[in-house]
Formats: sequence, structure tokens, C-alpha cells
Amino acid sequence: MRKMKKIIVMLLLIVMVVPQLFAETGTITLSYNNGVVSYNDTQTFYEFDIMGYVANGSGSNIFQEGQVYIEYDTAIFGSSIVANNKLTSIALKGPLATTFSEIALYEFVNSGADTYTDAFSLTFEKTLSNNDLYGSETYISNASGSPDILMSIKMEVAVSGTSPIDWPSSITGINNLFRELHDGSTYEALSISNATETTTIVYSNIGDPALPITLKEFSAQYVDKGVALSWVTESEVQNLGYVLKRAIRYSENDLSSYEVIASYQTDDELYGAGTTTEQNTYAYIDNKVKPGVTYSYILEDVDYDGNVIGHDPVSIIIPENLLYKNEDFTLGANYPNPFNPSFTVPFELTRTMDVSINMYDITGKQVMSIVNGTFEARQYQFRVNASDLNSGIYFVRTIIGNEVITQKMTLLK
Repeated sequence: MRKMKKIIVMLLLIVMVVPQLFAETGTITLSYNNGVVSYNDTQTFYEFDIMGYVANGSGSNIFQEGQVYIEYDTAIFGSSIVANNKLTSIALKGPLATTFSEIALYEFVNSGADTYTDAFSLTFEKTLSNNDLYGSETYISNASGSPDILMSIKMEVAVSGTSPIDWPSSITGINNLFRELHDGSTYEALSISNATETTTIVYSNIGDPALPITLKEFSAQYVDKGVALSWVTESEVQNLGYVLKRAIRYSENDLSSYEVIASYQTDDELYGAGTTTEQNTYAYIDNKVKPGVTYSYILEDVDYDGNVIGHDPVSIIIPENLLYKNEDFTLGANYPNPFNPSFTVPFELTRTMDVSINMYDITGKQVMSIVNGTFEARQYQFRVNASDLNSGIYFVRTIIGNEVITQKMTLLK
């Protein structure tokens, strides 16, 4: 009997120790960012992103599952917003939005759950049993300067006000909320000190309320000295000035946090025109950009009372090397070159055009069809995966309109 008790005690000790032995290295650090207010004809919405990275992680961490919590001010949003259908949209982003053969690799377990009357939770999990299908596209960033956007949240607003969106302080056991894919272990810790976002919300049930400016256009254009940002206003009402913010766009649904690059507080050319019904044109050059990077810019205007209104972002690709340019299109050099196993084909169209891009080996045999179709006027950046090809010399032939441009590429494995 004494021997049996000893065995049971040893087994209990093993059970207690195992979770610690298999804790995944790294601390998951979450932040709530990019809060914006939007409107339709009768409703007001608040949208924000949940971002994250694994501090001291391996750089190849992949989530198996995870859970986040959001606390809100019931005076602004109402109570129990999931049950009352005021949580209007949730979406997985970045590595959690990855697909395989058009099958989503992750999904929400449900459409949200009211944890308290002023808080709700969202839980996601992997969808496929074969862990080998979760590749580098699902890696979670380990860099504090470039966290991944993991989720986007949209909530309906009830009244105007200013109040933070936070992580509820009453939630316990938060270090067990995320698990690593391959062994199901939890991470060392979960940091939520930056899981907060505050935005001043102006409620309206008759569409977009009166804005300090009527913005006619906001554009970004690559020039020799950087990115030329310009905007035109049709009218301005008590407009104090402008703030420009910039983020790095890694993919269509994945970008870094927006950071202020210029403000009326430090740049005189960004002061507004006060109140006027005349058209005004403004310009600013961002000369701190890097080749081969895609940037997203947001313009904000500030009125005399300090109210801030953000406008739709514009994006631009900084060519790594300009290969060809005419009035119809611009073609950048494919990068990186040499490559392993992927490279990017950047180009920009000024009008709708037919585009064909194919890849050939050194014998002239076509080994890949990259692009073939009709494309509208805008910037494009096609990512090409050549993991099925052997090391060697290849040629990428691009046909845009009547122009044919061939680039030599080297695959090194």
C-alpha cells in the first residue's frame, strides 16, 4: 500500500512538472492599434487591429490556437455586444489568414463570446490536422518593430465619447491562452501592457458628420527624392492642420503600426487654411523610404478643438531598381536576385492593360506562368514561389501592351 502511494505521488509530480518542461520559448506580446471610426447611412462603427509578436521567439513560431479578450466602455458601445449583435465584424489577418489550396488554415471557434457585460473574447484554432501544411507564411514575427496584424475587430457605436479598448484586468491564467503548433505547449508568458487603444468617437446616425475638411484627393507618387504626398481640399472648416502617418505593408492584410512622420506641430507647410470655401493644395515629400518596400500612408486633419479625423490610406511600392518606364507603365527589377526560393515582380499601370509574365529556363523551355490577364491601373507586386525548380539561371519575360522586357534571374538553393 505504501509503495502504491509512492507511485501515485511520483505520477502527480510528473504531471505538475511536464507543462513547465514543455513551455515554448518566448513571450507573446499583444497590442491594440490602428483604431478608426467609420460610418454608413445610419450607423457609426469603431474598428481596430490586434497585433502581436513573440519576444525572444525563434522566428519560426506557429500558433496552434489562441484566445484574446477585449474590454470596452458600455456607455459608448452598450453592454453584451456579442449577444446584442453589436460586434459587427471579426477577421483573422496576417499569418492567421493564410490559406492552402483555398482552404483557411485557421478559423474562429465562434463569432465571439460575452465574458462580462463589458468584455468579450475571441478564440481561434488551426483547421487542418497535417502540421506540415503550416509553413513560413504562418510564422509569427519575433521583432517588436514589425509585429503581425492577427485580427481586425469592428464594433457598432451607441454614442459619442472617448474611452480606451483594453484587455480586462480580471482575466486570470493568461499565460495559457496561446499554444504552439507542433507540440501544443504554451508560451513562457503573455504580455498585454500594450493591449489598449483610445480613439475619440463622434457618433452619427445620418452618415458621416461634418468634417473639418472636404478632401478631394490624396495621392502618393514615387520621385527621385522619395515619396511625394499631395492632397487637395474643396473646403475647410476651422482646420488647424494635418498629420501624416506611415506604415510598412507586408501584404494585402498585413502591415506594421502607423507612425507619425510629419505634423503641423513641427512642419509649417502642414498648417491648415482655417475656414475657407476655396480649393487648397498641400504637399509633403517623405525622403526616408527604402527600396523594395511597400508603404501605406494615412492623412489626418485636426480642427481647432483638437478633434482628429483620419482618411483612407494610400499605398505605394518603392522600386528596388527601375527597369523600364513609359507613360503607360513602370516595371521594377525583380527582387531579390539571386533568390531562394521566392522573388517579387513589381510594376505599376497608369491605365488598364494586358499583362503576361512567364518564366523560362536556360534552354528556352517555359517553366512557369506567373501572370496572364487584364489589369486595372494601379500598383502590383506579384510574389513568385520557385521552390519546385532547381538551382540555375532563369529568364522572366514580361509583356505589357506591346513592350517585351526580359530579366535574368539566378536561383540559388
